[in-house]
Amino acid sequence: MPIEKWRTNRSELVLDNRWAKVRKDVCELPGGQVIDDYYYWEGSDFAQIFALTEDNRVPLVRQYKHGVREVTLELPAGLLSPPEAPIDCARRELLEETGYAATDWQALGTLNVSSAKASTKAHLFLALGASLVAKQRLDATEDIEIMVLSIRDVLELLANGEIRDTSSLATTLLALQHLGYLSLNR
Repeated sequence: MPIEKWRTNRSELVLDNRWAKVRKDVCELPGGQVIDDYYYWEGSDFAQIFALTEDNRVPLVRQYKHGVREVTLELPAGLLSPPEAPIDCARRELLEETGYAATDWQALGTLNVSSAKASTKAHLFLALGASLVAKQRLDATEDIEIMVLSIRDVLELLANGEIRDTSSLATTLLALQHLGYLSLNR
C-alpha cells in the first residue's frame, strides 16, 4: 500500500519578518488523526559551492552563525534572491564571499535541508577551475575569513567534527564522488 500524503486543512503564517517565516498548519493524517499545531519554517532556498582550484584546493569560509552561536567553518553558500536561478546565486555567492570565480560549473543536485521542519532546499554545485579574481564583497552583517585548503585537509576537518554544517558535508561528499575520489563500486 503506498504511503499517503497528509492533507492540510488550514495554514496560517504566524511569523513573517526579514529573519524568519513560520507557518502553522492544521494537518489531517491518512488515518483521520488531526494535528492542529504543526509548525514549520518557510526558509529561503540557497546555493552551496564546492569550488576547486587548479592545484586542487578548496575555498572555505569561517564566520559567526547566530543560530548555533559559534564561529563555523563551511563551504561558501548564500540565499537565492527570487527569481534568481540557483546557478546564478552560486556564481554570485562564491565571488562575493571569497573573491573566487570558476570556469566550469556542474550541478550536484538539490537537498531538503530539514524535511520535517522546513521547506528550505539547498542547491549544490561543483565549481572547477576556481581562481581568485576579486576582493570579497560582503553584506553589512557578514564578517568572513577565507581559508583555502587541500581536499585531504577538508576531509580531515569533516572527520574530526570541525566542519559540522550538514549541507557542507553533503556537498563535499557529492563533489568528491562526482570527481572520482569516492567510488561507489566496492
